[in-house]
Amino acid sequence: MREQDFLNHFLRKEYFKKHSKVVLALSGGLDSMFLFHLLSTYQKELGIDLILTHVDGHTNCALDILRKLADVAGLPIYITSFSGDFSEARAREFRYDFFRKIMKEVGATALVTAHHADDQVETILMRFIRGSRLRHLIGIKESQVVDDIEILRPLLHFHKKDFPLIFHFEDQTNQENTYFRNRIRNRYLPELEKENP
Repeated sequence: MREQDFLNHFLRKEYFKKHSKVVLALSGGLDSMFLFHLLSTYQKELGIDLILTHVDGHTNCALDILRKLADVAGLPIYITSFSGDFSEARAREFRYDFFRKIMKEVGATALVTAHHADDQVETILMRFIRGSRLRHLIGIKESQVVDDIEILRPLLHFHKKDFPLIFHFEDQTNQENTYFRNRIRNRYLPELEKENP
């Protein structure tokens, strides 16, 4: 897909109509690095000021490279590190507490994440397997207010294969099947896709 297709989608959906200052959750993976590229390149067209945040965990991001990329783009970046006993729930809570703090500091009105259609499929299947009630099977919303933060997910209609292969960091833990989501991604979905792509 062309970059213009993504930009046209963002403009058509008016994700940023109510937001002039937004915080991007930059993990360093392909999806968030591509979203960083789009938002930083088309800030003027989208009418936004962009602020970058990164929570250093176990993704093997080189922080100096992230800082340099932010500097070249002329954007502020705020970085913190997760500490303590790791669990997906604790790490998620830590990240969102950090995002909230930075948003308040800089006066941003929206948090932008790089969730995409593949994340959506994984999420719905996870909820289905766990026996979630029907109302919870709707999956991830493209716009959602959580604890007074509006979260925007402008890539939710696109699959990871739609993204160009640009510079990014690979999270080695994505290959480990310790976590439920990884088992969904690496084992269950490939089998289900053989039945119905």
